[in-house]
Amino acid sequence: MSNIGHIYDCFLEVEQKIATDTRKDVKDSLFICLSGENFNGNAFAQRASELGAKYVVTTETGNNAFITVEDPNQVLLDLSKHHASILKSKLIAIGGSNGKTTTKELISAVLSPSFKFQATPGNFNNHIGVPLTLLSLPLDIEIGAIELGTNHPGEMRILCDLFKADIGVITNIGKEHLEGFKDLESIAREESELYLMLQRDNATATVNMDDHWLGNMSKRLNQIISYSLTSKDADLYLQITQEMPQLHFEAFFKGESMGTFQSKIGGSYNAYNIAAAVAIGHFFGIVIPTAIDRCCAYEPNNNRSQWLTNEKGQQIFLDAYNANPSSMELGLKSFSTIKGSKTILLGEMLEMGSHSQSEHKAIFETAQNLGFEDIYLVGNEFKKAVPSYPFVFETAESMLAWFDTHPVESEYIFIKGSRGIAMERSLDYFDLSV
Repeated sequence: MSNIGHIYDCFLEVEQKIATDTRKDVKDSLFICLSGENFNGNAFAQRASELGAKYVVTTETGNNAFITVEDPNQVLLDLSKHHASILKSKLIAIGGSNGKTTTKELISAVLSPSFKFQATPGNFNNHIGVPLTLLSLPLDIEIGAIELGTNHPGEMRILCDLFKADIGVITNIGKEHLEGFKDLESIAREESELYLMLQRDNATATVNMDDHWLGNMSKRLNQIISYSLTSKDADLYLQITQEMPQLHFEAFFKGESMGTFQSKIGGSYNAYNIAAAVAIGHFFGIVIPTAIDRCCAYEPNNNRSQWLTNEKGQQIFLDAYNANPSSMELGLKSFSTIKGSKTILLGEMLEMGSHSQSEHKAIFETAQNLGFEDIYLVGNEFKKAVPSYPFVFETAESMLAWFDTHPVESEYIFIKGSRGIAMERSLDYFDLSV
């Protein structure tokens, strides 16, 4: 961490304004020249200086604004770790295969009314996003929530080394980023770094006891708050009476009923996200019914678990921010519980690697086995997986062209796919936009 003390002084001098992209506002910032496989940020060091950056962390020399270092990427990590060590705030670590961002938003809904709180913006959860999130936390913040994502082995360990957590959650272990991880065991091993972090920091874990991977891995932890949808023995037990369109449930804490509740979001998978947020709220002193009420008032946006209604009265469930086999299966199972006519529009799942064809075929078969009749598929991976199926389209636009002559009349429509497929374009047909 050579020179980090000086760079941190510069960081405070510019009032924590960090910049990494000359296409955005860099004036009076500490600009860090990050590099990756396909770009070299050091090539923009002079440009950053010309645009008004007060300090430029780069491998280059020659400009008075330049702070010359061996590796600006490492400086970003070291600087964020240094800042986190100075913060007096409580920090929450959020990992897992599915539901991280929704859980983070629910935690925000629970804690923001009571504390000076800040969380990861969007899904800034990788080796660049996490340090930038930590560096954005004001020195007087009371609680910060840090989302941790990974798409290859070893990344989670790097992220967990950046700060000390007071409490954390792994939402679940599912089939994510199979291109980088060969199997569920590899994913579980990677995510377990968060539990090791909590053990290291003598921190508390909120544990989804219905996930057998997490149930087993959490046995090494001393301090846990457990939650479940199936076992009344968990500290927090949610008994679901309706999954979709909105969740209805009764909540029990330590065996005592906390009341019945109705959320603005649906799906059993979101019940787990609510339970995690409520457990974390309890850790910070928010009484259970209040925490649940705050979760139930939360309305999702940004293409995540959104319910939309058009002028024809059709109800569209949009979850087009991300998709992997586990989240697809959970979403389809919950959607199948709705009474009424249903159509599902599925976009392909990215980063599946050698598992792609088998996983896409399995999702299609799951949809059929759940009784869905109107199934429309988008993307080349679905084409490869079920080549003889007539309703698979290369793009969302080609699917919409089919709808022009074959209208969708169902009462309920389910839309899900990976971010890169942009399944939200399907909303054009339903006279909706987000």
